[in-house]
Amino acid sequence: MKSMTKMTKMEVAVFCLMAVMSGCTLGISGTASLLAANLFGSAGKVVGACLFALGIYVIITFEMKLFTGMVAGIPKMPVKDYWQLVVCFIGNMVGVAIVALIVAGTGLGETVIPQGQSVIEAKFEIDNWALNSFCSSILCGALITFSVWSPKYAPQKGISASVGVLLPIIVFVFCGFDHSVANMFYFYFFGEVSGRVVAYILLSILGNIVGGVALPLVILLKEKAAERKNNN
Repeated sequence: MKSMTKMTKMEVAVFCLMAVMSGCTLGISGTASLLAANLFGSAGKVVGACLFALGIYVIITFEMKLFTGMVAGIPKMPVKDYWQLVVCFIGNMVGVAIVALIVAGTGLGETVIPQGQSVIEAKFEIDNWALNSFCSSILCGALITFSVWSPKYAPQKGISASVGVLLPIIVFVFCGFDHSVANMFYFYFFGEVSGRVVAYILLSILGNIVGGVALPLVILLKEKAAERKNNN
């Protein structure tokens, strides 16, 4: 990953635009997921998970910048470049907000907005919702890393990269794990600005980071152990 300090102004602009596009893509896939949940009843959870997974597939295919995808690079990222994560998350938020505004102006808004509100209401109805947010986000972060790293490792094992990308996303959406960026789409519809909303967002960000770096850290340790063995 190129250091922000070494990027040209054009590259920084492209980075920001790709972060916004990633947010837009998540907003569109989130819209499809909410519609499925509303239209197909109990089966809507499965349909919605599959539709949402296509959004991540597009993001990975076109190398858009997604915060939870970039998290996997933290173990090898210089501290001075952590600003990339902040810029990416802000860009993702902007993209999600753009789609939320567009959807609200269409006929889909009558269905999608109440459905999005119900998603957030259900999260706050859980006993000890703060702990749930953090733990749920850890699992989501781990699954996102499995997904974004699949194109690199799956072909080496003769496994379809597409399957490796899609399945972890389907699992996390089906289980209802918290994705910090996707949650923003639902929070826009929820329409509440309060301490508990801010806390939920921050906890989901932290959880996504903890879960997202787990596999990369283990692989890094494995590489160092192999390097040390070869040197001996």
